[in-house]
Amino acid sequence: MRACWKTLAVVVAVAGAGIAVTACTAMGPQAEGSAPRRCLSAPLDTTRVIDEKTLFIQDRMGTAAILHMSSQCLSNFDPTMFRFRGTNDICSKNDAEISGLQGHIPTPCFVESIQWLSKDEVAKYR
Repeated sequence: MRACWKTLAVVVAVAGAGIAVTACTAMGPQAEGSAPRRCLSAPLDTTRVIDEKTLFIQDRMGTAAILHMSSQCLSNFDPTMFRFRGTNDICSKNDAEISGLQGHIPTPCFVESIQWLSKDEVAKYR
């Protein structure tokens, strides 16, 4: 009976260590001194097409970014559509499917990079 309790204690300890490792891994690697992870949360407060490849977005909390697209897919005259993948956050370039309308035809946009903006930089785009 005593061996059974020891085995059970080892199993619980190993499982607990596995859960702790999984939780730390899920948080993602963050280099020492690096900036904290930034995200935009829907609903977005402002979306504004800068040009055919550049989109300014800002959420209701004031976080803002410029999305640089890999091709010309945006129009100043037609709406930009977002379809989120899994959450309502944009933290990386693959977190939302973005489409522009060219006439009545949705044109997919692929985000090449995200440029996070400071509060001072936001004033230039508002």
